[in-house]
Amino acid sequence: MALRFLHCSDIHLLSLRGVGPHRFLNKRLTGGVNLMLKRGKHHSEALFDRTVERAHELGVDRLVITGDLSNLALEREFEHIGEKLAGAGLPVTVIPGNHDAYTRGAVRSRRFEAMLGQFMAGERLGDGDDTYYPFVQRYGEVALIGVSTAQASMPLYAVGTVGAPQLVRLAEILRALGDEGVSRIVLIHHPVMPGVALPRHNLLDLEAFGEVIAQCGAELVLHGHEHVEIAGSIPGPEGPVAVHGISSGTNLSRHPGREAAFALYEAEGGEIARTLHVWDGQDFQPREP
Repeated sequence: MALRFLHCSDIHLLSLRGVGPHRFLNKRLTGGVNLMLKRGKHHSEALFDRTVERAHELGVDRLVITGDLSNLALEREFEHIGEKLAGAGLPVTVIPGNHDAYTRGAVRSRRFEAMLGQFMAGERLGDGDDTYYPFVQRYGEVALIGVSTAQASMPLYAVGTVGAPQLVRLAEILRALGDEGVSRIVLIHHPVMPGVALPRHNLLDLEAFGEVIAQCGAELVLHGHEHVEIAGSIPGPEGPVAVHGISSGTNLSRHPGREAAFALYEAEGGEIARTLHVWDGQDFQPREP
């Protein structure tokens, strides 16, 4: 059974309708200023709408979004995102990014999981909050494995952590699926290759994550976060494991590598093919990765 899916990330859908000023008396103060001065002007939700249209035109089975669906992790944002995804007309898989865990309150209340959990249904090693990640969605001989790096950071920081308990579960999942001959596609928000993210944006346990992949293997790792198209690899037990990062799906930038983009994947029989589609100011056009 083949899985044809579209990968995008960092769509940063915004809705502040009914949000009072008191909700900005925390880290959201700096985030709100950033929205007014920069991010809000450089991103367009219309590009995500076009991505969904292209997904239908391309006949994909599933839309995969690797984090930062929101800006400030507010309830109204997640309501808007949930409505948008539910109306997409095709199955959707999401994982959280740092913006989806923007404040400690959002993390404590598990707001992302509570409001967007329907898009993270799957198999888990346990049924409690502390074993929510990783989750596994299986499609014949292909599995999507959703990992969380989301955590609340200090202002001007956007770091992430997988955490030792989740890494132990990830290793168990990768081994079991590998023994079954399943193609394992790991979804994570932060970059997993050294030197890709800025120090204030990096995955704090990147080395430990790399050790799990080196020991247990995977066929592909997909991420977002840096708003730039990235292609590389990290070591696996039987050779390099491909790593693909995608730029923000709603970025209006025309800077090479930072234009809004999505990637189309066809996974079947142990083979995974990729086609990159990049926004040219008018539409998403295929481009050699």
